[in-house]
Amino acid sequence: MACTGIELISKQGHPFWGRTQDFEQHFEYSGVKIPKGYEFQEAFTPFKSERNVMGIVWANDIHKSPVLLDGINEYGICGGSFYFDHFYRYVPTAEITASGKTAIRGEELCTWILTHYRSLDDIKNNLGQDIGITNEPGPMMGMSVPQHCVFHDETGRSIVVEPSVENGFHIYENKLGVFTNAPTFDWHLSNLKTWLERTTDRHYHFTVDEPIDQIKLDEPTSGLVGIPADYKPESRFLRAAFSKLLSIDVDDDEALNQIFQLLTTVNTPKGSLRIPQPDETLVAWTQYTAGYDIQQKILYAFTYDNRDLRSLNYGDPSDWGSDIRYFSFISKQTARPFTEKNSWAAGENTI
Repeated sequence: MACTGIELISKQGHPFWGRTQDFEQHFEYSGVKIPKGYEFQEAFTPFKSERNVMGIVWANDIHKSPVLLDGINEYGICGGSFYFDHFYRYVPTAEITASGKTAIRGEELCTWILTHYRSLDDIKNNLGQDIGITNEPGPMMGMSVPQHCVFHDETGRSIVVEPSVENGFHIYENKLGVFTNAPTFDWHLSNLKTWLERTTDRHYHFTVDEPIDQIKLDEPTSGLVGIPADYKPESRFLRAAFSKLLSIDVDDDEALNQIFQLLTTVNTPKGSLRIPQPDETLVAWTQYTAGYDIQQKILYAFTYDNRDLRSLNYGDPSDWGSDIRYFSFISKQTARPFTEKNSWAAGENTI
C-alpha cells in the first residue's frame, strides 16, 4: 500500500517512468507479453485484449487470473495501478450494466486501459462510457481491490485515472509526473504547493491545471529539510516530488538509473511500515521496482531480494504468438567478485 511512481524526461526529450510496488501481502509477479486477441477469462466480465501489451502481472495465481500492475502497449501508453484505500466509489454491478457499461473489478482497471486504448485522449474520451467498477468481491484480497492509475505517453504527457465518483472517473492531467496512493491526486498537488511555498519564495494559484512541470528547484538547498519521513502516501508524494524537482538533467542512458535513485527516497524496508489488523500486524515492503524506457519499449525490473536488473524488450508482436507469455524476474541475488586492475588509465573510474 506504499507504491510510488516518478517520470523523468531526458535531455533528448524522451520519457522514462519508474514505480515501486509495495504491499503487505505476498503475490505472484511475472513479466508478460499479452497478444492482441488474448481473452481474460477469469475477469469479472471476460474480455479480449485489443492491443499488444508488455508488463508485469500480479495475482494469487498468475496463470489463472493475471492482471496488470504496470505495462506498456503498442501505442506507447505506459503506466500502472496503485492502491487507493477508501477513496474509491465502486457501485453494484446492476447499476453499471443498467448504464450500458461493462463491469470490471478494481484490480482490472489498469489491464482494461492498456489492452483497449491507443492514446491518453482515447482514455479520457471513452473510459467513462465503456466501463464501471463493481463493488462485488473478487479473488484478490476478497474484495474489488481499491485502485487508481497513472499513464504516460511517448511525448511525456501524463494523466491520472481515479474512480472517485460513483460509476465514473475523475481524470487529471499529471503535469508533475509523480504519483502515489490516496488521497485523491488534486489533494496531493495542493499539499505539495503548500510545502513548496514554505521552502521557497514561490506562490501558487492552487489549481489542478497549474503548470507545475515548469518548476525547477535550482536554488541552493540542503535537500529535503523538514519534509516528512514517514511512509504515508502524502509524505512519499512530497519526497518523490521534491526529489524530482531537485534532480539534475540527465541523458537517455542515465534516465532510468536516476529514476531508480530517486525512488530510493520512498523505498520501504521490511519492518519500517507495519499495518495493524484484527488478528496480527502486517509488514509492508517494496516487493519490486520497475522502470520503462517508453520510446524504446523496454521494461527493467529488480526485486527486494535481488537488485540485479532484469530487462524485457517489446520486440515484434507478430512473434509473440496467440497466448500470454510469462517471463520470470524473481531470483535470489548473487555477488560477483571484484575485478582486479593492475593499471589505470587516466580518468578511468570503473572496476
